[in-house]
Amino acid sequence: MRISTSSLLFLVTAATAVSAAPAREETTERISYSGRARSPARPDADREPTAGWIELASATPASHGRELFEVAADTGALTQLRLTAASGRPTIRAVRVELADGGRQTFEVDRVLGGKRRSAYLDLHGAREVREIVVITDRSSPGSYLLEGNAGDTGIAMR
Repeated sequence: MRISTSSLLFLVTAATAVSAAPAREETTERISYSGRARSPARPDADREPTAGWIELASATPASHGRELFEVAADTGALTQLRLTAASGRPTIRAVRVELADGGRQTFEVDRVLGGKRRSAYLDLHGAREVREIVVITDRSSPGSYLLEGNAGDTGIAMR
């Protein structure tokens, strides 16, 4: 009986010590065991950004479904928005643009980005102060996208 009681006491003490261990948090970047350098999210990520285009949101996974992006007040008026695949082939369903004057524009995009497919361009029909942008994606589509705005007028309509 003495062995059973001491064994039980040992197990209870050990279980308490294990469950009290702090959660392990990963604070470092992942390293490849192959020794090869990782490719950037965008093949042209090290290029100069296209003149006039401002990055409004960095690479965002399409698996989020609906993502709200607030546009800084000091961004200024925008004439166009551009959605570009950062990785994979994200499917963009729609984009809703909330304007600073209280107006709203909704664009039905329904396009797969990436591969040999071009970026999606949205024409705001003149220079407009944008307060926020909601991008609606297909949750099952793989990949991520970049959201950019243009303050200049290049004459490109939605494609």
